[in-house]
Amino acid sequence: MPVLQEAGLVHLEEAKFEGIDLRRKTVDASDADRTLARLKHALDVFADMDETPGLKRLLRPKPELSLKAMSGALNRGYGRVLDKLERLESERNALSAEMKLLHKEADFLEPLRDIVLPLEAFRGTRTVEVRLVVVPAAEAERLEEKAAEGPFWFEVVSRDKRSCRVVAIFPRESVDEGEAVLEELGAVQIDLGARVAAAGRGERIEDLLAANRLERDRKASAAAGLEAGIRALAVHAPALMPVYDVLMNEREMLLADRFLGETEAVSCIEGWVRVADKARLEKKVAEVSDAAQVCFREPLPDEEPPVFLDNPKAARPFEIITNLYGLPERGYLDPTIPLAPFFFIFVGLSVSDGGYGILVVALSLLYMKFAHPRAGARLFAKLALYLGISNIVFGTFFGAWLGFPIRSVLLMDPLKDPIPFLALSLGLGFLQVWVGTLLSMITGLRNKAYLESIFVKGGWLLLLPSLILYFVTKHPAAGVAALIGAAGVIFFAAPSRNPFSRFFGGLYSLYGISGYVSDTLSYSRILALGLSTGVIGMVVNNLTQTAFRIPVAGWVLAPLIFVGGHLFNLGIGFLGGFVHSMRLQFVEYFTKFYKGGGRPFKPLRLENKYVEFVE
Repeated sequence: MPVLQEAGLVHLEEAKFEGIDLRRKTVDASDADRTLARLKHALDVFADMDETPGLKRLLRPKPELSLKAMSGALNRGYGRVLDKLERLESERNALSAEMKLLHKEADFLEPLRDIVLPLEAFRGTRTVEVRLVVVPAAEAERLEEKAAEGPFWFEVVSRDKRSCRVVAIFPRESVDEGEAVLEELGAVQIDLGARVAAAGRGERIEDLLAANRLERDRKASAAAGLEAGIRALAVHAPALMPVYDVLMNEREMLLADRFLGETEAVSCIEGWVRVADKARLEKKVAEVSDAAQVCFREPLPDEEPPVFLDNPKAARPFEIITNLYGLPERGYLDPTIPLAPFFFIFVGLSVSDGGYGILVVALSLLYMKFAHPRAGARLFAKLALYLGISNIVFGTFFGAWLGFPIRSVLLMDPLKDPIPFLALSLGLGFLQVWVGTLLSMITGLRNKAYLESIFVKGGWLLLLPSLILYFVTKHPAAGVAALIGAAGVIFFAAPSRNPFSRFFGGLYSLYGISGYVSDTLSYSRILALGLSTGVIGMVVNNLTQTAFRIPVAGWVLAPLIFVGGHLFNLGIGFLGGFVHSMRLQFVEYFTKFYKGGGRPFKPLRLENKYVEFVE
């Protein structure tokens, strides 16, 4: 199994071993899960303490770990580090809980600071009762009236907008009467019972607050010491990173054992492998044992093999778009190459600013050079690089540079005359919709749906451009071609054997031309996005020029407006261009020829989160 994991060639699959008397291996990964959770928590704590600037941290490459050193990464006493961290955190959390209680105590006592009576006085005497109550501020005058009438004395020790804190003293024989008066006024008694019982002779509330403050300071000092101890453990973070990745891969290998069927002498496992990797797999297995055997077969008709996208290197970044929609089901084309040129053009036209393009290209190149990203992160950086280049090209000829158009190379100015830009957007939209129908025909031919593919899809392919050409030129040949295409749709779109049902069903299918029209009109959003980016860029430049006219302060405000405004415009421009161009692929394009839902090809292989594995 370790050989299969290092090779990363086989997508393991559950097989039925019962018929050949192979037992399934029992797997329990709970211990590994607990250890990984502890490691993840420790690394997250240390990451929060990392004071490296954000950009430098982003560009910092992952440390490398050779495959030969993987087992050695576990022999570094990481368990002691985790135990000590958890002990320090537990003590710190206990102190934090105690400090919260002390803060609550201080908040409770602070309004009572001005009470000069010692706490022992609240125990009362043989003749009087002493109560501490809160009376609504609106009832303060009535309290004075009641005190003048009744046999009790009071003093306000603190007040705010809503209430007064009052010390009330009344004879023991008048306790019931006094409590009735206070209840009538809506007073609430403050319970000092435990504090009074524990109070020393002459001790006042001010003394409790002083003791509280000293205790909080002591606990804060202790918490700071614990925090320093936790920070001191952060030096172990680089050693814990490979431990986490090694244990994560050991866990994956342990979970892979659930696919094994075995006896005392034999182990068997099934899975999928790419045709191009068959020879490599045989070689890897042969290195383990001469007795090991590898058998291959083609997928059965009722099986659903996992999907692996295999595109030229230049097109791989666009696999991100395909993966966001879903991998192709069996029998459908990989849409990555067909979508790549359209997505490249649409994002460029939607943002259409060469200055933003240069900035995105520079950031992408810097990220790839210094951060050395791999796998998905590198693909995304390359996709951003492509989209930046697209904006340099289309921003030069159809847009501007940071909101400033270069008139000498401008092929069309959407802000002055948007109609040509709209026509370009709709023309590209029509082309993509037509290509989607062509790919649908190709998919049908591959799946042996010959009549529908040739006559229906082929009919639409002939009808749509011929109809447009006829309306533009009025040439009879274009009209005849459109009629031929329409005939293919009418007579072959409905599969019924009844000629009337077939004919009228075909006429109804011909109504689908409205769907093609609406899909094409959706591409007008490219014009809207391109205009919005250009307009916001011009507004930022105008505000900058206005700010420069402000004496002295303008030299500070203008650069802030220029940089901040264009960064904001770049962010929303690229986000809008990316999202809406992606929507055009998913809704208007993919619906013509593509069906997602395939499951990804996920071979058992070395996974990494914190380090890079190298040979």
